[in-house]
Amino acid sequence: MAPPISLELRQCIIYWRHELNLPISEIVRLSKRSERAIYTVLQYHRDFQQPGNPFARPRGCKRILEREDLEYLDGLLSSQPALFLDEIRDKLQEMRDVE
Repeated sequence: MAPPISLELRQCIIYWRHELNLPISEIVRLSKRSERAIYTVLQYHRDFQQPGNPFARPRGCKRILEREDLEYLDGLLSSQPALFLDEIRDKLQEMRDVE
């Protein structure tokens, strides 16, 4: 899967096409993205007057563990590397109130 196109690159693609009138082949070379990706960015700009799709839902789900929880786990495993998963789960529940 290709890496996502950043907002800055999307804006550059729109600028290159509409302000500088560069051909698609030149935009592909400059952006190092596929021709299809370039056309998709330009289509979103044409349809929504934005560099991306405003109706797209965010990918993935909310993370269960916060940064502090991960730091706690890192410290726990550094001090007791032979813990079993159920012991780690119990300590996380007890100390951080995360299930």
